[in-house]
Amino acid sequence: MESISNLLSKSPIIPACRSDKQLEDALCSEVNVIFLLESNISNFKEKIEAIKAVNKYAFVHFDLINGLSQDNSALEYLVDQCHPHGIITTRKNLIMTGKKLGLYTIQRMFLIDTTSITSAISMAKNTKPDAIEILPGIAPKVIRAIKNKIETPIITGGLITNSVEIVNALKAGAVGVSVSRQSLWSSVE
Repeated sequence: MESISNLLSKSPIIPACRSDKQLEDALCSEVNVIFLLESNISNFKEKIEAIKAVNKYAFVHFDLINGLSQDNSALEYLVDQCHPHGIITTRKNLIMTGKKLGLYTIQRMFLIDTTSITSAISMAKNTKPDAIEILPGIAPKVIRAIKNKIETPIITGGLITNSVEIVNALKAGAVGVSVSRQSLWSSVE
């Protein structure tokens, strides 16, 4: 399995799709990876299949699938039904199960203070996800601090409103930036 860093090397922008319109636009974009942030038990399969049909990597924010519990059995069901490339979750048990099921795993972490940064570093070292996604993504200083303490690739997102913030996150060491704003999905130089 190719590393997440390699998947994002040519296109570090990741559309974070909450609506059908966003997903439709992301399918036509030049990106390599799409984050599906909202879906439900009746439509996650068709959305993942649409992403895979255009040769893009489908990552499902598992915690946000309405109608499924956030447990190991539900994750096994998701994989059995549509085989996404990876999951995004805040739950360490799902990171471990996802790895056993052969999925890319991204552990999402909300950083609000120095204690949460310390906790994020410790959790990443213990669960060893393929990447971590830290939110909010507007703090290059925090990206650098975490990057200096772990080898896990960092994706960042949340509160990103312009291309300068994307460039700063990438310069600070993030391998990718997830954004919902379509105007930011084009390449950043």
